[in-house]
Amino acid sequence: MEQNGVWSEDLKIRAFMVDRNREANLVAIQNMCQEVAGNHANFRRLGFADMQAQGLAWVLNRLKIKVLQFPKWTETVTVKTWVSQMSPFSHRHFQILLSNLDENTEGVVLANVYTIWIPIDTVTKRPKRQILSDLPMKEIVYDCEIPEKLSHTVEDRNPDNIGKGVIFSSERQIQYSDLDMLGHVNNAKYVEWLFDDFFRNYKNEKPKILEINYLGEVFEGATVKLFAQKLENEMIYVVKNKEEGRAVCRAKLGF
Repeated sequence: MEQNGVWSEDLKIRAFMVDRNREANLVAIQNMCQEVAGNHANFRRLGFADMQAQGLAWVLNRLKIKVLQFPKWTETVTVKTWVSQMSPFSHRHFQILLSNLDENTEGVVLANVYTIWIPIDTVTKRPKRQILSDLPMKEIVYDCEIPEKLSHTVEDRNPDNIGKGVIFSSERQIQYSDLDMLGHVNNAKYVEWLFDDFFRNYKNEKPKILEINYLGEVFEGATVKLFAQKLENEMIYVVKNKEEGRAVCRAKLGF
């Protein structure tokens, strides 16, 4: 349902969305936001089918999630989303609240999310900087800053980095289950890789902040390498395409 440019949906936290603490993880939060964003886009004729008809597709460029409190198994949450800017790229925001049965009061805010999406030509892969829409733009003050352009470099080639906690952390080959409707790795899969790697090394810490820049496509059969550096209150990552040697994403986990 859309009201004054803000789309809202109620979602129940299912067993497949939670971790061993029976709390929704950051991957589940990202997937919830994407599902609700897709429904809002469809309502405004900016969804997958409408964009495909124009030879276009939405690609997630940057994402920031700030969790105040993780939703728990069986709870019902309200996911709200709105767009503050459509040109040159779409700035889409989300707020996740614990659903409140009293319609006259707001639920407790659980998480805030800020995303930037780029419309691309599906043939040339180049951005299209102008999308026509009658979607109302909403500027709403909430606790999530614009995701920054991450420029950190975590390399395995410099021996001096060893003493700074920089490590080649893990490697994985892209499988069929990693792919989405466009035939490349789904953006939420990158986050799964980060968390598989993180919790393999730090089982007693749980990040509440995720910031990620998506830099390139990855396809079935490719191999990616994860490089990590542990700082005082965050872990930084660079994911590289092993065959091409280029970074396909940079990320920060805060805790």
